Amino acid sequence: MRTTAMTGLTCLLLGMVLIGGVWADQDFLDYPEFRYTSALPGGGWGVTPDGSPGFEGAIQTNVPVAYTPHEGYILGYASGSFDSTPRMGFSGNDVNGTATIALGLGTSGHGLYLCEMGTSNKWESAENVQWQVLAESENRPAVAIGVVDAFSQRSPDRVRSRRGGTISWYAVATQKFGSDEHPVYATAGAGFRRFNGLFGGVSWRAHEKVTLSTEYDGWNVNAGAAVDLSDWLTDDVILAISLVDLERPVLGLTYVYNK
Repeated sequence: MRTTAMTGLTCLLLGMVLIGGVWADQDFLDYPEFRYTSALPGGGWGVTPDGSPGFEGAIQTNVPVAYTPHEGYILGYASGSFDSTPRMGFSGNDVNGTATIALGLGTSGHGLYLCEMGTSNKWESAENVQWQVLAESENRPAVAIGVVDAFSQRSPDRVRSRRGGTISWYAVATQKFGSDEHPVYATAGAGFRRFNGLFGGVSWRAHEKVTLSTEYDGWNVNAGAAVDLSDWLTDDVILAISLVDLERPVLGLTYVYNK
C-alpha cells in the first residue's frame, strides 16, 4: 500500500509540473543562494513524522521533507563553496552562506513552518513557508506544500523583469520505511523555478548519531551526512556535511530548541 500511494502521488506531482510548466534557466545556476542548504524542513536538520524538529527524523540538504515542524525554534548557518575547497563565509567570489531563523506552529501532522533565510553578509533575506496538508498514515505519505522566497526579495533585476522573480512553489511527500532503529525516509516532490521540476531524496539513519542522505534537487545530485552533537555540546545541535552536485562542499551547524 505504501509503495502504491507513493507512486500515485509522484504521478500526480508530475502532472502538475507538466501542466504548469517549469523554469530551467541558467539564472538559477548563477544565483547560488538557492543551490545550497535550503532553509526548509529537513535542510541539514531533522523532522520526525509527528513534526518535532531536531536530529531525529528525515534529513536532506536542498530537498524539503513533507514532515513540518509544529513546535520549536530553528537557528542554523551553512557555508557552501563554489569549488571543491571547503570554506566558511557568507559572501564573496568563492563562498556563499545561508542563515536560518525559523519556528514551527500548528498541530502535529499539520505544522506550519515560517522561516527568515539570510543569504548575505548584509542580511539580504528571503521568506520561506511550508504547511503540512496531510499527516502520514500506514497507507499514505505525509504531504506538504510550500514556497521559497515568498516575496521574491532575492531576485536579480534580470530575473524579476522577465520571469516574475524567484518565488518558487512546490509540493512534497515523505514516507517512513524500515525499522525504528534504522529508519529510511523517502521524499518525492515537484516545484517551479528553484526546484526545476521533479525532485526527491532518501535519508537513512545509519547510526544512532549519524544520518546519511542523497537527493536530486531538480538540478543535480547531492549527498550528505548529519551528525548529532548533543553528547559533546548541548541537546539538538546538528552538524551537516554535504556535497552539492557531488563536488562543492557545504558545512552547516543547526541548533533546535523545543518547548
